[in-house]
Amino acid sequence: MRFTASPVVELPVGGVVLSFEQDNDSFEVGTSVWNSSLVLVKFAERCLGDPALPFADVLRFPGTHAIELGSGCGPAGMGLSRLGLADLVLTDIAAVLPALRRNLRRNRCHLPRAPRLAQLHWNCPAHLTQLASPRRFDLVVAADVVYVQESVPHLIAAMDALADAERGVVLLGYQIRSPEAHQAFWEVVPAAFPVIEKVPREHLDPDYAFEESDVFILRRRPRQ
Repeated sequence: MRFTASPVVELPVGGVVLSFEQDNDSFEVGTSVWNSSLVLVKFAERCLGDPALPFADVLRFPGTHAIELGSGCGPAGMGLSRLGLADLVLTDIAAVLPALRRNLRRNRCHLPRAPRLAQLHWNCPAHLTQLASPRRFDLVVAADVVYVQESVPHLIAAMDALADAERGVVLLGYQIRSPEAHQAFWEVVPAAFPVIEKVPREHLDPDYAFEESDVFILRRRPRQ
């Protein structure tokens, strides 16, 4: 991969600056940094710094067992790790894992605990079964993963298989990449996560409230 040919993306979070090398010339979308991952991390940081803001239950990281789908270069997962999400698995397909490993080495000194890395193809039952053992996850993180209509059923099935059946929550950084994928996702996902909350834009970090990016909270059950 030709990391040196693409700009390094910096993400100030938790009092440090994380930096992510990318390869924008790669055929893999996961080797580029996408805005929604940055928006998601800065939203989490803002909420953690202001107890008056809602969604505190999702961001109560101590004791939370979490996994990220489509981690790519790693900014969402590593940013949340910096903010205290310690029990975290970062996943992507085999072709993207070298970029993820490279950026984990680059930022490891800033992370309280290194996340685990794992290969995950959303349509691979063996991968899903292995990751969901011995128990499923309290929190599933994903950013900018809805971009190909054909992959949407596999993505939702993976979220459903990995999230705890009762209390599982999805923290989703989102941007419309394909009208067809967008429609397919929102038609199907309520069957697995019927409670859908769109974070109001006033709760996003104003410096990272990009017009095209949103954050959603998908739940199995209503908030208590």
